[in-house]
Amino acid sequence: MGIDWASAYAAGQSQSQSSTVAPVATPTPTPSATASSSASPVVHAAASASAATSDIGEMIDDLFSSGLKGLANDLVAFGTAVASSGTEIGKSGNIGNPQGSNMIKVASREGYQFTNEFINTSKKTMTIAVWNKAFKGNNGIEANLGSCMAPVTPALSFTLAPGASQIVAFQEDSQVGWAEATTKKTVSGAFDTTWGEANFVTGGSGYDVSSIMNSLGNVYDMGMSATETPCISDMTQNYWYAVNNDAEQPKPFGSSDGSCYVPGNSATMTTKMGGSTV
Repeated sequence: MGIDWASAYAAGQSQSQSSTVAPVATPTPTPSATASSSASPVVHAAASASAATSDIGEMIDDLFSSGLKGLANDLVAFGTAVASSGTEIGKSGNIGNPQGSNMIKVASREGYQFTNEFINTSKKTMTIAVWNKAFKGNNGIEANLGSCMAPVTPALSFTLAPGASQIVAFQEDSQVGWAEATTKKTVSGAFDTTWGEANFVTGGSGYDVSSIMNSLGNVYDMGMSATETPCISDMTQNYWYAVNNDAEQPKPFGSSDGSCYVPGNSATMTTKMGGSTV
């Protein structure tokens, strides 16, 4: 999250809306020797097995998500803000005291400076986990521990039925990420899927879709917008991806250098999450 949002946005304005950088391509499955027109029973059996495996996977994800509870799930008001330290990648922003209390579920945006309405646009129920970039563990506050802890101890979690939504309010100087909760993890322990990221700061905030940690590439339908800017971040514009699906080679895509800058002292965001496209 070491992004200078304002500079990225300004640089993007001088570029064309088009780009020669291509999204990460989804690997093409190797055709099976039995998958021919003369072997339709085998193909149908394979398809049924694949569907059954997918159903089992979704059941496991549902069981996992149902047991996920965020630190701030029961809060109805913000806690005390925690002063940030460090800069860029090494920055630890406001994580709230008690931890996670820099974000709360609310029924209305009214009266809150920074909000994000999450909308489930998929056809299945999903659990969304939200985390702070930093996390306070046994060794104190660590700047980039939040995503690794999210599958076990997110700052906030909530479950949305298809078409349902939830507004979340954030305190000043919150650097956060979120993702659909799944059982698939990265080596670091973080969710192996596409993330949403946001930086809420008076004077200029920012947000982006990031497929960097998604081992399948740019294959998750997520889109973000804010009323304060025309900039959209989704899987087709202003997002981050991993070159050759290598998370150590992050690269921005889009006219705003992979991110959207929100000018002013508020951020009124909407995030639509449609699930995996594969």
